[in-house]
Amino acid sequence: MAAIQHYDVICIGGGSGLTAAYYAQQDGKSVALVDDRPDQLGGTCVNRGCIPTKGLIQAADVMRTIRRAEEFGIHLDQSSVRVDFQAVLDTVRRRREESAASVRRWVEGAFEPWYGRAHFVDDKVLEMEDGRQLSAERIFIAAGARPLIPPIDGLEEAGFLTNESVIFDLDEQPEHLIVLGGGYIGCEFAHFFSALGTRVTVIDNSPCLLGEDDEVRTLFTQEFGKQVELLLPAQASEAVVREGQRGFIVSTEDGERTVLGDQILVATGRRPNTDGLALEKTGVELNDRGFVVVDEGLRTTHPDIYAYGDVIGQGMFKHTSSYEGELAYRNAQGAALTVDYSANPHAVFADPQIGAVGLTERDCREKGLDYVVARKDYADVAKGKIVGAPPGFAKLLVEKNTDRILGFHMIGPQAADLIHEVVVAMNASGATAELVRRSIHVHPTLSELVRQVFDDTA
Repeated sequence: MAAIQHYDVICIGGGSGLTAAYYAQQDGKSVALVDDRPDQLGGTCVNRGCIPTKGLIQAADVMRTIRRAEEFGIHLDQSSVRVDFQAVLDTVRRRREESAASVRRWVEGAFEPWYGRAHFVDDKVLEMEDGRQLSAERIFIAAGARPLIPPIDGLEEAGFLTNESVIFDLDEQPEHLIVLGGGYIGCEFAHFFSALGTRVTVIDNSPCLLGEDDEVRTLFTQEFGKQVELLLPAQASEAVVREGQRGFIVSTEDGERTVLGDQILVATGRRPNTDGLALEKTGVELNDRGFVVVDEGLRTTHPDIYAYGDVIGQGMFKHTSSYEGELAYRNAQGAALTVDYSANPHAVFADPQIGAVGLTERDCREKGLDYVVARKDYADVAKGKIVGAPPGFAKLLVEKNTDRILGFHMIGPQAADLIHEVVVAMNASGATAELVRRSIHVHPTLSELVRQVFDDTA
């Protein structure tokens, strides 16, 4: 057997693994990057998540704007508006391929890539499919996650799409898409397809979509239900194929019914890519769902192995994994940093759009916090009226006595962008609401909605 090749650092995962790899390379370390998808370097974000899906969302948002043009005195012949579905997908595919190719060029110039599946055969030794072995002083596991497919009878036989399978390779626009799952992935795809004219049915076992602040998810469900068909709460008990269509037998509060369409999209969560790594050879522990167990410094139960990103099951967002990756690398070099998700923002790119950071009101109650709530509607500010007074609001949670910002939630136009001044304030010393109150905001802008809701807690 060939000698084991040794490195300073091994990063497992060509998506989020690139973060630790980058910092190691900047420090002059020898770096091996292990990934089994050389044609899709950049991971979920570049190939199946953030970048391509937001390209789809951009097309959907343009279409929604066209459909609402008359609200602003712009009269269009709506019957002449035509969707070139393949052109939309071709644009997204081209950008995805260019991004992945750019990442690959960088990887192959900066690191030593090991392409193929790998598993641990000893404490800090990995073996590739072809028998080659490598080891390192420090190892970072950022192998990501993949769609979680529920154990529904008949589902495999019926056939389905996921955000990682052939959803980007469709050769024609579905007439009726059934989305199983009311989380952010399901809702974003439902928004895209419905905006472009597909009939969409969303099935979820909760009475409301998403996992946001209760007021936000209630309004979102109400407004989203005007664009798509919602079956809430509902449980899909069996997948069926009938007369060339596929769908589910669904149990609702009103009884059982069959829902059929020409495509199914399964968006019921994510599972970690830890199976197959043989982590038992290292002493790295997994929880009962298969996610890697880490401490507050992102160290696993092995002192020289760190893990971050989707594989640890915290915030499954690219910006979160980038934050974690740098912190994990710094700690591996002797720092004593602690992860802090209290100001970790997220967004849902649907219609209406959502941006949020920090605790929900439900969280505050469960923690027994003494807090005040302020809420302002888009219609309460001049620019909100100018853009059509859309249903939506900003909601702020502030701790009494300390004025500490606990959480901020927006639903409406540009929500994903507007929350960021609150994110900055929450990361500042003291994180008090006064930091936003005393900041001058341009008039008329939607950012004034942020300022006004903060003024209401003074």
